[in-house]
Amino acid sequence: MQLSYLAVFFLLFIIPLALLLLAPFNLALNIGKKGPLVEGSIKLSWLGLTLKKGEISPQSAGDLLASIWKEEAGKEGRAVEDREAKLEKRNEIDNSEDNKKTGIVRPPRIQSLINAAPALANILLDLLKSILFKKISCRLCFGLDDPAQTAIISGYFWSLASVLGLIQSKIFIEPWFEGERLEGELVAEIEVRLWWAVFAMLRGLREREIRLLLREMLGWS
Repeated sequence: MQLSYLAVFFLLFIIPLALLLLAPFNLALNIGKKGPLVEGSIKLSWLGLTLKKGEISPQSAGDLLASIWKEEAGKEGRAVEDREAKLEKRNEIDNSEDNKKTGIVRPPRIQSLINAAPALANILLDLLKSILFKKISCRLCFGLDDPAQTAIISGYFWSLASVLGLIQSKIFIEPWFEGERLEGELVAEIEVRLWWAVFAMLRGLREREIRLLLREMLGWS
């Protein structure tokens, strides 16, 4: 009888959990901006099942942001009400017991962030291992009012592409030195496995600096 219970537990819990952690999530992006118009599509799938699919019809960037804002406004309103209710119960931000009751997270001290920086960098590198760029093509033409700032930001973009290992991909960054401009296209197929993300978090929690940082943010120190 005990063996049958273990078999049921294995089938109902272990196997689905293993699938969730090991089976890749696939994200397909196709987004472009030409002139004032933005259009494209996005698709998220897992094990051949489409979890989310959306089309961005040609519209201005302002209209797109407005529609996203309107959709999120209701959620944000409820979240603000919850935060205000918690703040009413809170006497002072440095009261650890109060933080535990309200669930409010405090901003960490700068020194704590500096101490945890090497461990945070390792977590970021582990998280990047969970992302596989199966296909990526990006063309970006941008410009700022100041040509010097345009050149600096262009260098940052190339550095980021190098860190992510995208130099060999079809990445084209064209600085525009004659004023403000933003046009381009992004086509990408990204594969993400949750196992690496979980591994990164568990490995990070082994570091004393990360644990101290979390305790400080949660008001437990």
